[in-house]
Amino acid sequence: MTVHTALSEASDHPSCDFGSKPRIVLDTGHPLAPRIEIWQCSLCGHGVTRPPMADVSVLYENRESEDYLARDSGPVRALKAFVFGRLAQSLLRQVDGKVRAVADYGTGNGMLPALIAEAADPDTSVYGLDFFEDPPAEIGRASYMSFRSSTALLGKVDLLTCFHVLEHSDNPEALLSELKAYLRPNGTIVIEVPNVDCVWTPWFGKSCANWYAPYHRVHFSRRSLRKLVEAGGLEVISERDICGPTFALSFASLFGCRPNAGLFFLGASLRPFQWGAERLTRRPSALRIVARRPA
Repeated sequence: MTVHTALSEASDHPSCDFGSKPRIVLDTGHPLAPRIEIWQCSLCGHGVTRPPMADVSVLYENRESEDYLARDSGPVRALKAFVFGRLAQSLLRQVDGKVRAVADYGTGNGMLPALIAEAADPDTSVYGLDFFEDPPAEIGRASYMSFRSSTALLGKVDLLTCFHVLEHSDNPEALLSELKAYLRPNGTIVIEVPNVDCVWTPWFGKSCANWYAPYHRVHFSRRSLRKLVEAGGLEVISERDICGPTFALSFASLFGCRPNAGLFFLGASLRPFQWGAERLTRRPSALRIVARRPA
């Protein structure tokens, strides 16, 4: 099995009705995809980015996209480490029984598996997986594998985390199939994606971080995410609305600058307002689903 190719395949979503015009058209400024359209299904709310890309891995060369959080200042990194540390503990509690192996798919800068390794039992093996052959800077005590070399983990993972990765594939169905293959029977997967129906998209318009063009290839609704997971043969355990830290990226896009510490802490100061609005409208910035591979 080749575990790194699903990111390069396209899917037409034949059961969707995308209508006759896109929901939004974006000029990205990216030389590989300077102008994209986002089309949304009138039936399930699922969105797709067009035109599709033959190989999305070229978007992430040299870890230069914002996905890798390479420019975080000391205070920003410290706050993220605190938040991710609490997340790591809650993720480990999602597994029934002994946690022998954990893998974080699309690990980015490696902070999450590093903190899971700190929170887990000493004999738990924790891995970060990504495109590259060399490990990210924040991997800590966790181990690192490229997608290409991670076939040794197939069928052995007790907990697989996939945070803001599934939306980066033009074919999430194929990618989910590859993710499922890592899990042992009764293994748990935790998936988080941006919400296409986020309350902030009308506020920020084309600058909303949830679009993140051209990197986000699909755009999940609550209904389309659950449909994908169930169609993939996984048992849904729980679903949760997530108030994600999206304001800094949205403000950066709105102001035409790179994300920075000032915008990060501006977003953090507005978090109570963000949380309240998302809870009131039930239109969160992100969706999280926990599922299990049947025995």
